[in-house]
Amino acid sequence: MKLITITGPSGAGKDTVAKMMSKMTDWPVICSYTTRPRRFGEVAGEDHYFVDKCDVPREKMLAYTQYGGYEYWTMVDQIKDIAIYVIDEAGLVDLKKHHPEITVYSIYVFSPAVTRLTRDVKLSRILRDEERLKLTADNDYDYCIYNDFCMNLKNLCFEVARCVCHMPFVKEHLDPYDPKPPHFTD
Repeated sequence: MKLITITGPSGAGKDTVAKMMSKMTDWPVICSYTTRPRRFGEVAGEDHYFVDKCDVPREKMLAYTQYGGYEYWTMVDQIKDIAIYVIDEAGLVDLKKHHPEITVYSIYVFSPAVTRLTRDVKLSRILRDEERLKLTADNDYDYCIYNDFCMNLKNLCFEVARCVCHMPFVKEHLDPYDPKPPHFTD
């Protein structure tokens, strides 16, 4: 089993990156369970499975974390072969600790606070994320995407495609890149 994890602060573009990657590869995006109430515009079963409480045994969980006073988790049986999972830093640490048998390719999506503010992320949420982001030093990410205010969707899509092609289990099946310019004759 292979799991592509996507981590980063609120408003950095994690869900956008996950959806782009899924569209490019047909790898499913894992939908997590949460005890958090549904936000405006969220779709149950697409954004999260919204439930009242967590009553799942730990051995059936893929990952578990608490954030903002709510619980978030996924189930091991949600991965069939390769899947994409948007997960916070603590959840990624938990996942790696409890499931060393799963090959994890971790991606960190970063966006500065000023950019996230312009994306309607409240300052209180950005400040709450700062505590969580201290855990990023404990994670050695395989790939980083810098999604600032200059990054448009076309450029972000290109960066996601570059990330996919950089994954070892994809890269080994691609033709090697020939950096020599083509030679033209008259």
